[in-house]
Amino acid sequence: MRRAFPPLGKGVDLIGDEEIDAVVAVLRDRSLFRYHSSRTPDRVAAFEAAACEVFGCAHTLATASGTAALRTALAALGVGCGDEVIVPSFTFIATVGAVVNAGAVPVFAEIDDTLTIDPADVAAKITARTAAIMPVHLENAACAMDEVMAIAGARDIPVVEDAAQAVGVTYHGRTVGTIGAIGVHSFQETKNITTGEGGLVLTNDDDLYVRAARFHDQGGQFVTQYRGTRGPERGEPFVGDNLRMTEIAGALGLVQLARLPALLDAMRSSCARIREAVGELAGLTPRRLPDPAGAGGSSLTWFAPDAPTARRLLDELRTEGVPAAQMYDGRPVYTNPALVARRTASNKGGPWHCGEHPSAASYGPGLCPRTEDWAGRSVTVGIGPAFTAGDCEQVAAGIRAACKRVLGP
Repeated sequence: MRRAFPPLGKGVDLIGDEEIDAVVAVLRDRSLFRYHSSRTPDRVAAFEAAACEVFGCAHTLATASGTAALRTALAALGVGCGDEVIVPSFTFIATVGAVVNAGAVPVFAEIDDTLTIDPADVAAKITARTAAIMPVHLENAACAMDEVMAIAGARDIPVVEDAAQAVGVTYHGRTVGTIGAIGVHSFQETKNITTGEGGLVLTNDDDLYVRAARFHDQGGQFVTQYRGTRGPERGEPFVGDNLRMTEIAGALGLVQLARLPALLDAMRSSCARIREAVGELAGLTPRRLPDPAGAGGSSLTWFAPDAPTARRLLDELRTEGVPAAQMYDGRPVYTNPALVARRTASNKGGPWHCGEHPSAASYGPGLCPRTEDWAGRSVTVGIGPAFTAGDCEQVAAGIRAACKRVLGP
């Protein structure tokens, strides 16, 4: 019998009196901007300090969004005109947009059966213009960071980890986002913890941290985080942007951060329960996880024999009430119309049309055929932190019933 399951929201569904009280306290203080806070430390600074402890890195920098964190990370590395950045072909558009808005050309690498970047194709896509490699930890699962780091290290290319979808996920005991030269998290509403919009830059490199702090706060007039001061700082000034986090978001983040371990435990437990109840499904191949123990547990993914079978299975799963979908509709990010047209807001110059550094890169269907195959055959079942044992049993029963109708006994 079809039934409604708890919502798949993560941190947003855990919002309670603590978050409400934290926001009200900021409003009562009339201290909405982090550097005018009447509290010491201010909420954003306290959030950053707590994040350093939770994620195990020397520096964190809170930003206005996950996309802002990506832009800040690339700026910290000095990525810009004439550069190329290798990105996975299956990801959210923000990964690519941050590269383009830095003035660099995105170069797409294939994914594999992890739905994350294929290290072998990363190696094949490196050129003399490669300024960074940006792996994405997709849907609460780490990519193969050992292999990526080995490839990057051998060529002295920095790695920027896009861990927007993997807050709190670990890879062989290390928090994703802290393994490369610099990494980012997102706290947008659908993420593991949320401030509505918000992001975090993570690094163990002192100089990258100072450059990131400088860029996200207008560039040269102040460096805001270093030693808790807002004044003269080391390094040369440069033009930056305003990508700062507000005190309201910082207050929310501080409360939500404390909820993260329990949230991940709940999703991992439900994920394991459903996986065990379903068992092996004839005709379906499970997504391979480079580090299953460190995954966040917010979904289970299988690959059908072909794309039409995947679509039929999705229809049957939904008939059973199972929360099933295909990430990004099974489409690589390079099929986005703006990328196919190589069009920016100004459509003048830009990374593809720069007279000094012209690029012949072109995008569209067929660019990464292995990605199109894996993505088109994928079937993902969502798992929320509020799932009960009964919910898990019902989901498993729905999966088995749908597979029986589509794939046979």
